[in-house]
Amino acid sequence: MRILSIIGVCFICFIYSVTSFSNTPKTTLLLNPQQAIDQHSICWFEDKRYSEGAIILMANVRVICTAKTPSHNNSPLTWLMLNEQNEIIYPNVPKTIRVN
Repeated sequence: MRILSIIGVCFICFIYSVTSFSNTPKTTLLLNPQQAIDQHSICWFEDKRYSEGAIILMANVRVICTAKTPSHNNSPLTWLMLNEQNEIIYPNVPKTIRVN
């Protein structure tokens, strides 16, 4: 009798372990390959994509999705702060001297 109850418990454990694998969620692809290539043309915040010109509130500071360096055509987008007059505040670039 003891052997039958041990075999029964092992059988029940086996059944539960097999069915637990079937409850795994199906994986989904969030980005298509073209979007992965074009990552420089969007800004991300809280797992959401924003296009150029989007204005959001980030930690009580208004920010805009804009080009990192506006003088370059293919500059990647980044979040930059806005002042009270809705003007973009660009970060100060340290002046460097290059010697060839």
